[in-house]
Amino acid sequence: MNPEQMERYLKTIGDQSRLQLLKAVESGPLCICDILPLLDISQPAVSQHMRRLKTDEIVCDERRGRWVYWSLNTSHPHYSLLLKLLKLLPVPSIDRQEESRCK
Repeated sequence: MNPEQMERYLKTIGDQSRLQLLKAVESGPLCICDILPLLDISQPAVSQHMRRLKTDEIVCDERRGRWVYWSLNTSHPHYSLLLKLLKLLPVPSIDRQEESRCK
């Protein structure tokens, strides 16, 4: 990774909202409707952040019917570094037992 690529990567993960999104999907795939209750931003804003993370190949998306589920890209060259950084953040409360909010 050259210095410009590293700068882009750090700027991408350095945003507070994107860090919260990454922390949310750290433990497994989530749909945006599962993520929204964790953040105080709109659904379009979450989608924009996820698109930036996907463009930089930090997250992966998987379509399940009409919903898209997001997860960390485990094949990213800095995946292990990202996991170490995410361990420093508090865990958001996600009720994974509850049926998905996507209807």
